[in-house]
Amino acid sequence: MSVCIHYSRPASGSHDGEVFGLDVAVTNFLSAYFRHGTPEKFICRPTDMPSFEHFKTLATQVGHDAETKCIGLDPRHPRHNLVLISCLFRPDPLIADFAWRRQQVVGRGYVACGLVHTMSGERIARAVGDLCLAPTDASDALICPSEAIRDAVRNLWEINADYLNHRLGGKFICPVQTPVIPLGIDTQKFAKLATADKRAAQRQALGVGDDEVVLLFHGRLSFATKAHPLPLLLAAERAAEQTQRKLRLVMYGYFKPKEMEPHFHNLVAAMCKKVRVDFIMNDDPRFPDALWAGADIFMSLADNIQESFGLTPIEAMAAGLPAIVTDWDGYRGGVRDRVDGFLIPTIAPPPEAGMAIAEAYYNQENYGVSLMGAAQSTALDIARCAEAIATLANDDAKRRAFGANGQERARAVYDWQHIIKQYENLWRDLAAQRQATPPRPAVPPHWQAAHPSYPNPWRMFESFPSRLLTPEDVVRVVMSDDEAALLFRHEMNFFLPELLAPEATLRDLIKAIRAAGTPRARDILAAFPATEQDCLWRCIGWMLKHGVAEVGG
Repeated sequence: MSVCIHYSRPASGSHDGEVFGLDVAVTNFLSAYFRHGTPEKFICRPTDMPSFEHFKTLATQVGHDAETKCIGLDPRHPRHNLVLISCLFRPDPLIADFAWRRQQVVGRGYVACGLVHTMSGERIARAVGDLCLAPTDASDALICPSEAIRDAVRNLWEINADYLNHRLGGKFICPVQTPVIPLGIDTQKFAKLATADKRAAQRQALGVGDDEVVLLFHGRLSFATKAHPLPLLLAAERAAEQTQRKLRLVMYGYFKPKEMEPHFHNLVAAMCKKVRVDFIMNDDPRFPDALWAGADIFMSLADNIQESFGLTPIEAMAAGLPAIVTDWDGYRGGVRDRVDGFLIPTIAPPPEAGMAIAEAYYNQENYGVSLMGAAQSTALDIARCAEAIATLANDDAKRRAFGANGQERARAVYDWQHIIKQYENLWRDLAAQRQATPPRPAVPPHWQAAHPSYPNPWRMFESFPSRLLTPEDVVRVVMSDDEAALLFRHEMNFFLPELLAPEATLRDLIKAIRAAGTPRARDILAAFPATEQDCLWRCIGWMLKHGVAEVGG
């Protein structure tokens, strides 16, 4: 099995503590692949040379000799360098182009495999929807981090199928497989972040008393794209009334956008009378190891469709914290209700309530309209959440038991060593499926396009010239060798030399035509292998363009 990773280096960086989730996820995946993967060589199809250098840097950071272990393929020449690849993996869902480019590869070609991190937003929907028309194969796959995301992918295809079947007729079939492999983490790292000495230091820095129970929210502070804070504030207030313990809510992360900060502070001031709330930014120098150690209960009440898997609950479990999270998307696959923590029920309006949101998003071309439009009518069981907080706040032993259960689950299920093995097993199975399937054309025979948006220009624009060359046309050389030699001195006479025969072959072709007198184009073509005749037509056109030859008697 030879797996090639399509890779583009992170271009975003960090600003005001903001963390770009996709960049972090891809970098963490690659680092884990270098650490736990088993290939003889790490093959990369970079988008540019800086991306390949970054790819090698990540390999070096985990102990590999990148100069000998890493191979970079030029993405501009798929015919030449992807013939021996069994699987081409891209850590996002943009694999439709891989399926189209596979048509240029001799033989069965590679498996196209992608990864879906989230299903919200026009760009992702287009990428997944494009697979409905791309020349995919049953052995291709989109890896989903949770069953909820897998269902969202399939639901989008069914929505598209309603239109395609209406427009074109026929029965729609899901274009690729949708296996579920969760995201991974370095569980040892988070266990080391939750030691007793770190707990003492963090609680001292916060001024937390021994009798206080700390509820920790960790992540993006945004009511538009993550979670509205009001249900959490209301539940914490109710829990404070139900328990004799002092509750403190620490919201650790960054405001996105920054303008949201006063809204959060104003809401806390209005709603919280019994619970103290602290906002700690994730670039606060007092807490270089975040606040995993200083907390007692992890809280994340996500209500946003942009959420997909939920990595922070897994990180909290790895740090030994019991988790109270919404029964939402991938969260429900990570936290086991009443084993590692509590799942808080959620409820949303039926599908008929959503068309206005879709139309507003499309008409306004504003991604936030879709996210906020759905989130503001998505609810969770506040009373159930308050009960869960009170239960754990009142029971130190249950907190420890749930935390230990979650930590063991994180090690057994979500550690990168297990996740990378699942990826490699999947890639191996997909490649075997493709090799076992008889090759069949995925596009019509002699189709005149590399992709629907990249047609053969001389087919699409064949009505532009006065006429087209034909095999019966007579070609006559009218330029002397000295004049032709002058042409070859100027680069501007060769726009794209790779689409013509080499210079030596062009010179030989000119001599052969001159020696033949007035051969027909079919006679010129017949002297060369069939595989070279397309190029010869371009060469004849080049000679006519530059005055080397003429068509006629």
